[in-house]
Amino acid sequence: EDFKFIFLDFINKENIQTLTSNLGIANDEVIWIYQYFTDIKIKPTSYTIENIIEKLESNDVKVKSIKPKVKRIYFNNKSCYVNCYLKYKNEDIVDRAEFVSSGKLIRKEFYTYTKVFTEYYAPYNKKAKVYLRKFFNENGSVAYEEIVKDDDNMYIFPNKILYSKKEFIGYFISQLNLKDKDILLVDRSKNIGQVILENKKEGHVGVVIHAEHYNHSNTNDQYVLWNNNYEYVFNNAQHIDFFIVATEDQKAVLQLQFEKYKNLKPKIYTIPVGNIKYLKFEQQRKPFSVITASRLANEKHVDWLIKAVIKAHKINDDIRFDIYGEGSERQKLQQII
Repeated sequence: EDFKFIFLDFINKENIQTLTSNLGIANDEVIWIYQYFTDIKIKPTSYTIENIIEKLESNDVKVKSIKPKVKRIYFNNKSCYVNCYLKYKNEDIVDRAEFVSSGKLIRKEFYTYTKVFTEYYAPYNKKAKVYLRKFFNENGSVAYEEIVKDDDNMYIFPNKILYSKKEFIGYFISQLNLKDKDILLVDRSKNIGQVILENKKEGHVGVVIHAEHYNHSNTNDQYVLWNNNYEYVFNNAQHIDFFIVATEDQKAVLQLQFEKYKNLKPKIYTIPVGNIKYLKFEQQRKPFSVITASRLANEKHVDWLIKAVIKAHKINDDIRFDIYGEGSERQKLQQII
């Protein structure tokens, strides 16, 4: 069956293709909302430092290596420079560039095989603050603009103005022009459940439930406190075609809760998160080795694991604990370690 992976988050650290290819997703299987309204395709980064120099229109150019993945282009007698953030160490393929004049950040440009979008900056409280993004077509024309504000952004199209990210997502969903044979599988519907239902047209909607879907301590016989990522779709379950959970136990709990609190019997399917056909063991594995891989977020309770390993060390100090992940709890976890 034909399928696509749709990404709604704004990404400006590197080419989305780098991230999706690492997940094994083919380029033609990716739809990124910010690139959808342009004719630029999802492709690997191939834009080079030489491409940037060609656009500078300056003969006084010098290139200096700042870090293994950062090179700086000086021009206009060193009063201006461009920091080029490279895809690979010590190569000239550029993911993004910062343009600085007289010590002030003027703009950032983001590339794949061409320039995808530009961010424009102005001084604010002694810092550079982004106020505008322009998204381009392959020929360099502007496809649309995003006005960046503190509360919510605006999106300016040739024939339409959208006054929030929610409106932007709603417009995007409507432009997919979903038919009766189409299914949207929604991964975390917080803040977007309503606009999806409003703009899905003939399409069907399924919601994937990841973690524990309700709060035990704040649930009683009269009231259930849903996980906020699923609250809207649970409260409007009559408009959702089906839900997907990872275990039969969670399916049983959710079915009972829908009947008890909502008087509903929605379709719920159990699909395990993942599986492997067989394990490959090395000839010699590391003894006493433990790992965890997750976001370093409070709800993951990596701190519990660290404290458990600390206690276990009193019995066996050969235990090795590897933590893979990144997140807001990193500093706190390092302090515990």
